[in-house]
Amino acid sequence: MATASSMSNLDHRSSTASTSTVRPNIRSTRPAATGSPHTPHNRQILSPYGTSNSPGSSFRQEEDAVVLELGARFLRAGFEGDSTPMCAVSFGPEGARRVGDYRGWIKPSPEELNVPKKTFTNVDEWSEGHELWRMDIRNLDVGLFEDKIERTIREVYNKYLLTDAGSSRLVIVLPSIVPHPLLSSLLSTIFNRWKFPSITLLPSAVMAAVSAGLRSALIVDIGWEETTITGLYEYREIQSRRSTRAMKMLMHRMNTLINKLAKEQGQLPSDVKDDTMYTSFDACEDIMTRLAWCKARKGSSEELNDDAGADPDPDDDNDDSSTIPDSDVSNRIVSLPLPLSGECAYTDVPFSKFSQPVEDALFAGDTEARDLDDEEMPLDVLVYNTLLALPPDVRGICMSRIIFVGGGSNIPGIRQRILNDVDALVKKLRWRFANGKVVDSRGRQLQEINANQQKKSPSPSILEPPTIASEADEQISNAIDEKLHHAKKDSKPGIHGLVRQVESLGAWAGASLVASLKVRGVVEVDREKFLQHGFAGASRDLDVSALVDRRSAYGSGGVRPGGDRSSWTLGEWG
Repeated sequence: MATASSMSNLDHRSSTASTSTVRPNIRSTRPAATGSPHTPHNRQILSPYGTSNSPGSSFRQEEDAVVLELGARFLRAGFEGDSTPMCAVSFGPEGARRVGDYRGWIKPSPEELNVPKKTFTNVDEWSEGHELWRMDIRNLDVGLFEDKIERTIREVYNKYLLTDAGSSRLVIVLPSIVPHPLLSSLLSTIFNRWKFPSITLLPSAVMAAVSAGLRSALIVDIGWEETTITGLYEYREIQSRRSTRAMKMLMHRMNTLINKLAKEQGQLPSDVKDDTMYTSFDACEDIMTRLAWCKARKGSSEELNDDAGADPDPDDDNDDSSTIPDSDVSNRIVSLPLPLSGECAYTDVPFSKFSQPVEDALFAGDTEARDLDDEEMPLDVLVYNTLLALPPDVRGICMSRIIFVGGGSNIPGIRQRILNDVDALVKKLRWRFANGKVVDSRGRQLQEINANQQKKSPSPSILEPPTIASEADEQISNAIDEKLHHAKKDSKPGIHGLVRQVESLGAWAGASLVASLKVRGVVEVDREKFLQHGFAGASRDLDVSALVDRRSAYGSGGVRPGGDRSSWTLGEWG
C-alpha cells in the first residue's frame, strides 16, 4: 500500500511539473498587445522571386502562363489573361549584333561614304536579314535560326516579362503549316536551353476565331510571305488555300514604284531595271506603311447595286464610302523623300499612285484569273474559291463571319475591297464549279424547258381534292409547332448567306484567353518524351478527338490519371 501511494504521488508531481513547464511557454509565445497594427513576428514572408527550393515554390505552380506568337518577322509575348501582348520583337540585322559592335553609332569616315550602296536583284536576298524563317528551307541556316530564337526569347524574358524562363507554362501560337525541321529546331532549342516541362502549341487561325467569339469563321490571313484563307467549323480547319500574293510581293512592287520616281528625278540612270533594289529595306517598308492604300475596283459599285437600282442603304456594312478616299483626297500631292542619294531629295507624287502597287501585288491588276497559277490567285478570287470548296451549310456560316488578320489587313480600304469583290463574284458566278458561255447557255435551255413543262401541266381543278387531315393529326402538329415556337422564342436567329466581316483581337489574344481557362491543349509536347524520341514519339492517329478524350478525360469520371504522358500528337502539324 505504501508503494502504491508513493507511485501515485510521484505521477501527480510529474504531471504538475509538466503542466507548469508547458503553460509558461504558451504564455511566452503570445505577442504583447500594442495599440497599432503590426506584422506578427512568426509570420513567414514568401518572396515571388524565390527559386524552386524556397518555401514559396508551391505557389509558382499557379503563375500565369507565357504566350508567344511566332511569325516570320515578329515575336509577340505576354502573359495569359491579357488582351494585348507586352512586347512585339522584330527580327532584323540590328538583332544580330555581337557584344562590342557599335557600327550603328560610329560616324562613318569620308572613304566609307563614297562606297556605293549594295544593290540586290532578288527580293529574297533583299529581305533575308529581316526574316526569321521562310517556307522554302532549302537554303536556310538552321543553326542561325536556333541562335535567333534563343536570343530573342532571352531578351523577351529579361527585358519585358521580367521573370525566370522555365518557371511557368509556355504556350506557342504557330501557323497550321510549319516545316518539320523548323518546328523540331524550335522545340529542341527551348527544351535544351530552359527547363520547361512541356510546351503547348496552338494554331493561329483557330485562336483568331476564339478572340472574335466565334466557333466557325473564314480566316483571311494576309501575312508576310503568303496569304492563307482558312475555313473553320466548330474549331476545326476543314479547308485551307494559299497564295503568294502577300506583303513581300507588295514590298517588291513598292520598290519598283520608287525606282520609277527616282528615274523621273534623275537620281537613277534610265537603263536601270525597275526590279533592282536600290532602296534600303527599312526605307521602303516605311513608305509602304505610311502611304499604301487600296482603291475600289472600277464598276464595283454598279455591279453591287444593279439589281435594286436605288440608292445604297445607309445602314449597310458593306458601304465603301467611308473607307475609300474620294477623288479630292486621291489627287492630293504627297512630298516623298527618295532615299537613293546622300541629300535625300524630295519629290511631289500624286497620292493615287500609291494604290497601284497594292492593285498589282494583291489583286493581279488587269490580269485574268485563268492566266494565273493556283498559287498566285488574287485575294478576292482566293476567298471565293475557298468558300466554293466548303460544304453548303458550312459555307453559309463562314461567309457571314469573315475575319481579317495579318499585317496586310491594316492597309486602308483592302478589307472592304475584298468583301465587295467577293459579293460581286457570288452574284455573277453563283456557286457553280463550272463557268463559261457553254454553262450559261445550258442554264438558259433548262429554264426554257422548265417553263414549257409548267405550261403543259394540268390545272389544279382537274387534280384530285386534297385529303382532309383528322383532328388527331392537327392536334399532334399543333403541339409540335408550339414546342418549336417556344424553343425558338428566346433564341436569336443567326446570320447566314451574307458576305460580312467580323472584328477580331488577333491570334495572340485568343491564345491568351484559352491559356487563362487552364484547358489542356491537344498538342502538348512533353519535354522528356521529345528529348528522348523527337517527332518519332508522336502519335500518328489522325482522329485527334479520341486522343483528346484519353488525355483530358472529358468522358465519364472526369479525372485524368496522373502522369499519363504515354502518347502525344502533333495534331495539325503532323
